[in-house]
Amino acid sequence: MESKRLSKLPEKVIIPLKQHKGIPCVPMVKKGDLVVIGQKIGDCKDNHDSSVHSSVCGEVLSIEMAPHPEGNKVLSVIIKTTESDQTVGFSPKKNPSQKDLIELIKNSGIVEHYGVPTQSVLNPDGKNIDTVLINATSSEWIGGKFNTPEEYGTQMLEALKLLMKAAGASKGAIVIRSDDPESIAAFGGVKFQGKQLEVAPLIGSRRIGYYLKDQESNIVVVSQKRIYGKRILNFFTYNVTGRKVPAGCTPSDVGVAICGVKSAKALYDAVYEGKPYYETVILLDGLPNCPSLVLVRIGTPFKDVIEAYGGYPSESGKLIANGMRTGVAQYTDEVPVTKTTTRISFQKPEDVSKDDVIACIHCAACVDVCPVELLPSKIAALADQGRFDECRQVHIENCIECGKCAVICPSKIHILQLIRYAKNAIELAYEDTAAKESSNIKLGCACGGE
Repeated sequence: MESKRLSKLPEKVIIPLKQHKGIPCVPMVKKGDLVVIGQKIGDCKDNHDSSVHSSVCGEVLSIEMAPHPEGNKVLSVIIKTTESDQTVGFSPKKNPSQKDLIELIKNSGIVEHYGVPTQSVLNPDGKNIDTVLINATSSEWIGGKFNTPEEYGTQMLEALKLLMKAAGASKGAIVIRSDDPESIAAFGGVKFQGKQLEVAPLIGSRRIGYYLKDQESNIVVVSQKRIYGKRILNFFTYNVTGRKVPAGCTPSDVGVAICGVKSAKALYDAVYEGKPYYETVILLDGLPNCPSLVLVRIGTPFKDVIEAYGGYPSESGKLIANGMRTGVAQYTDEVPVTKTTTRISFQKPEDVSKDDVIACIHCAACVDVCPVELLPSKIAALADQGRFDECRQVHIENCIECGKCAVICPSKIHILQLIRYAKNAIELAYEDTAAKESSNIKLGCACGGE
């Protein structure tokens, strides 16, 4: 799949100073300043934040609170665009050291699609990373800025090597989807650093795999089924490496760092082209005249993306950021594309679910599909009644928010929304409790000491 650049420049861009989990950046510009493409406009306060750059040339109109796709308002730089391709001087980095790479990632504004600054993933405080995984199971991200599947495969392997160097890791893997022939073909014929990738023996549930011929680099490409969800990292780690991440901990606590295709490509561009992270590829669906993949400047309002491809149909339904199953419905189309935007979906009025919710029939279908062995219907019932302490007792924190329970529920109960509602309340009001061990979650958090 090849992406298409958004051809029409928006009249203004809205660039949030917080596109990561952490403290908002400090603005480096003020009203009336002129900026160019790639110019840093938001600076990090510490090593756990990520810089922000202008994606256009133009004049700063204001710095104000503006709508954000996550449903809140964030301090943002509003820029009136001008028709110019002027950029700051992009300077490639030759043979960067581990320290250089961490600083480059931070200053280039590279963030994972789940919001964590990439340098925090690769270099967590007081933790040693020995394995880096690139999660390439979302096949739409292959669109990137790659001209051919071979270029995608080659650049991802080179990016993995850079990520491993930044983390000080000795092993790395690219994880693709077992039902994605495009990704499988992209790596099947690739030569990396003069060495041919070879088909690897089947391992467990992985249907196909490749490894470097000499095996010295400890770099492999493996495949598995796609995992949906907003909080899949611990489950993903177990699936790929077999390491159980203690409840309440992260993959870094078992020596694993997980990055996405977008951040891997952004690092490749930062090293070999000197470019910061100021544009991203998103998937569009539900609009009749739009391509499936679009390369968009960060800060472009959703409205401008939609209008560039013929605008809305005669009747409007829902506008959703980041997927029908686990995304967030938008209350305005003035929200901007950010580093964590992966998809914009549009639903016609007739496609919007309007089923009446009925009482739970105790069919246990949600229990059968839960990948982490929870009781979704019980958690949802407790959440609906505000019984958050009991939600914690049945281990709501283990939910990866895949949405399978809500999809299969014959009573049309909004299970996922209720679980998220309870999680948000718990995060604001409670401290951690004892966790439950299951087949893929282990008790005893290594990060806290034992």
